[in-house]
This record gives sequence, C-alpha cells and structure tokens, in this order.
Amino acid sequence: MKAYLKSIVVIASSVVTVFAEPFLASAQTVNLKGVRQISQDVATGNSKEEIPKIELSPGYGINISFIKSGEIVEKVWLDNPTIASLDVDGCLSGLGRPCETPGATVLHLRRINPLKVPQLPKTNTSLLTVVAKGSSGRQVYVFRVAMGDATPEYHTIEVIPKPEEPETIIFPGATNITNLQIMTRGLEIAQRQRLISPGSRLWCRIENFLMTVKAGESTENAAQQSGISLQLVNRLIQLGQNRQLDNFKQRVINN
Repeated sequence: MKAYLKSIVVIASSVVTVFAEPFLASAQTVNLKGVRQISQDVATGNSKEEIPKIELSPGYGINISFIKSGEIVEKVWLDNPTIASLDVDGCLSGLGRPCETPGATVLHLRRINPLKVPQLPKTNTSLLTVVAKGSSGRQVYVFRVAMGDATPEYHTIEVIPKPEEPETIIFPGATNITNLQIMTRGLEIAQRQRLISPGSRLWCRIENFLMTVKAGESTENAAQQSGISLQLVNRLIQLGQNRQLDNFKQRVINN
C-alpha cells in the first residue's frame, strides 16, 4: 500500500512539473549533466539579466559552445590574459597563429597562475568578447571572467537561440473581461486536476496576473508585471476554453 501511495505521489509530482516547468524556466539553466545553457539575448546583453559570469577554478576548464546557436566564431578578445588561457576548436588569427579559413564553434577557457605583465593592471577579473556570425548576421557576445575556488557546477556553456514567446490566443470579439473569465476557469481546472497547488509561488503569480488584468491592464503587460509567460497564459485559456466548450456541448445535448 505504501509503495502504491508513493507511486501516486511521484506521478502527481511529475504532472505538476510538466505544467509549471515551462513557465518558470529561466534564460539561464544548468542541467544535471553539467551543461549551462544561456540564450543569445542574455549573452549579448539584450535582456534584463546580467551579463553571464564565468568563474574559473583550479584544475577545471570551461567550454563555451556556439554549436546549438548555429554560429561561427570569427573573433575573440580576452582583456586580461594574465589569469586565463584561451583555446578554440578551430583557428582564429587573433590567437597568435595564421589561419587560411578562420572560424571556431567552441572556446575553452582555463585558469592559470597569475602572470605579471607590467603593461596590464593587476586584477583577478576579465571580460571575454566574442564576435560570431550566424544566419541572422553578426552578434557580439560578452562574458565576465573571474577566479573561483569552488568546484564548478558545469563544464560547458551552451549559447542557444532566444526562445520565441508564443502569441496570446485572441478570441474574435472577446473583451478583456471575457478572457479574464476564461483564464479564471482555467486556473480552477488546473487546481482541480492537481496541476498546481494553491498558495504556491506560481499560484500567487497567476492570482496577481488575474487581478492586474481585472484592473484594466492588457494581458501582455499583466503577464510581464506578474512574472509569468504568455505560454502559461495560453495554457490557462486553453483549459478554460475547453471547459466552456464542454458546457456548450452539454447544453446542446440537453436541448
């Protein structure tokens, strides 16, 4: 019996994770395999998040991969070469060797014992600048590099394409109040199906979102202010709309 109840708890937890995970995901994540994924808008400084920071620990190198973004690295600058060495999987002319066909997709940073260079100020930090070219053109990526002591949580940084925000579902002729009613029903259904727990952080964000919409704010602005994604808004609308459709079908059958 205990094993059966444990299985139910595991299944319920998995369902909640499936419902909530896509909406709480950050633009920077570290998976269990030691890979840290950073979206292009974060690494180029075009998001609200801070520029990525890379801490180099003794005996551990860090890879920066542009494979998933589909870009080719053309140029790199490491402002303070006294604390780290930089290598690439291809060939870049700026790294001290001639290249017939310059280009790389993976960079490798490794901490070294601090060097004394009279022309450079003594500091334990640096800025790494990367110029890469892809299907959408050239982009400039920046990373803060510092010396660390702890064992790193990841060995590779993957630069990934910026996730596309889904558009809000628009119902022809529907008012803000109509959408609010549908989304409120969607939240009730999500609770009934145990996809979300009342009082949780996500629940509070959704309640704040609904109150903001009720106050007259647009769906997009309310979602941004409340810290939820439009993907979650769409999910609530879908749940509420399905309930509305079921009620309509039942009325047709009864008539």
